[in-house]
This record gives sequence, C-alpha cells and structure tokens, in this order.
Amino acid sequence: MKKEKIIYRQSEPSDLQFLPHLVFNTDPSHFKSALGNKALAGISRLLIIDSAINLGFITVCEIGKRPIAIYAFYSHEDMNRLAQLRVHMINFPFSVFGFRLLQEFRTLQRSMKMSILPKQKYLGLISVHEDFRNMGNGRRILNHLLEMNFEIVLDVSRRNRKALSLYSECGFEFETNLPSNYPVKDSIRMKSTRDHYD
Repeated sequence: MKKEKIIYRQSEPSDLQFLPHLVFNTDPSHFKSALGNKALAGISRLLIIDSAINLGFITVCEIGKRPIAIYAFYSHEDMNRLAQLRVHMINFPFSVFGFRLLQEFRTLQRSMKMSILPKQKYLGLISVHEDFRNMGNGRRILNHLLEMNFEIVLDVSRRNRKALSLYSECGFEFETNLPSNYPVKDSIRMKSTRDHYD
C-alpha cells in the first residue's frame, strides 16, 4: 500500500493550537521540570517571541492537511544570533511563571552556543504526533531532510535509545560529547554522513 505524501510547510500563528504539544513532546521531563504545570503556556509564549523555538524556525509536516510532525532547522548564522539575543523583559511576566519562562529562554539560548560550521544546519527539534508514531514517519522526514544539500547536525540524550537507533540507521554518526552544563544532560552531538552536500 502506497503511503500518503508528506507536505512540508512553514509554521503559522494558527498552528499554535497544536505546536506547543509537539514541542513539549520533544523532551517532556525537561519542559515539565522547567515550566511546571504551565509548560504548554510557556512553550506557546516562547513560540511567539524572539526565542530559539520561534515559529519562524519550525516546519510543519502534514498528511492530507493533518499535522503529523514538526521539525526546526537553524543555520550557523541563526545560532550565532540566537546565542547573543538580548532579553526583553516585557516578554516575561513579573511572577514565578515569568521567572521560570525567562530561565527556559536562557536555557534554550545556551543550546545555541554550541555552534555549527557554516556548511551545516542544526536540527534543533523533531517531533512526531503520537497518532502517527511507529509508522515510519520519523524515518521518512529524516530521509527528506537528508536529501537536502547540506550536512545536518543534531544533539540527542544518550538515554534516548530509540532516537539514537533511528538516527544511526538513517546515517548519522557520533561527532562529540556535549559539555556537562548543556541543557539536556548526558547528550552527544551527531552529524549526517550521507554524501548529498557539497
């Protein structure tokens, strides 16, 4: 049976109804710890301000106009700019939640400081909706990305065995260990090895 085609498009403000949930699912324990029971509200806020998970970086993957997944790509220039962003306090309410949101903003910003080479792109997040997992969609999206004309770099926790296995099977290899103060503990950096880039 032929699989339906995946359509890729830039995220839009109307996608805020489902994007926070998919971003949350990239690392639920991290977001829950960072933002507590307001994690989805915090992610929603980060998506609309100038942050490392701003809507402008997120691509929505659809089948039959139904969102099935998202991913976020960053260039060398994007990462350098995001790592040096000035905090605009107007974006953070004067409250415990606002303080936690500011801390998460800075945590995401720190992840941008592990920069990449100009010829590379950083896959900062990828998330498949629960209803579309274990159907090969993650692999299809990675294969689509690997057809692009650049080397892809990503970070993953050593504890995430499923993701490590998928990335390895799709042609990613270990590049380096990440520092102990990196936002996701015990993480490694991997890079694509397929020869589609110059």
